[in-house]
Amino acid sequence: MKKRNLDGSNGNIKYWHDLRKVSRSFFSRQSGGGSVMVWSAFSFNGQVGLAFLDGRQNSPKYIETLENHLMPFAENIGERNWQYQHDDAPIHISNATKNYLNSKNLTVLEWPPISLDLNPIENVWGIMFRKVYEN
Repeated sequence: MKKRNLDGSNGNIKYWHDLRKVSRSFFSRQSGGGSVMVWSAFSFNGQVGLAFLDGRQNSPKYIETLENHLMPFAENIGERNWQYQHDDAPIHISNATKNYLNSKNLTVLEWPPISLDLNPIENVWGIMFRKVYEN
């Protein structure tokens, strides 16, 4: 999952910008807004799953996302020996989430500390946000 502000910085929260383009000024928003939470998965054969999520995420909502999006995606790719990767966000490593994943017999790859650049999904986010900011 990735939260991105679509209209610039939100205090200390990071926002995506393409370093290959000239920086632009952003307006200040009032009353919040302007962000989107996205869950995505991809397979080695090029299939992509994408879901736009509502509101702040917590463990129960993350489990719901896995049930409604990951499991159908996994069924669709038809592979039996696949592995899932997510980072060490609190909702990803909660006991409830671990119990859910164990109940589905899913293999979760260990997340190495301080390794954002090693996560292949970051390439997908980069492509997606370049398209969003293209215009």
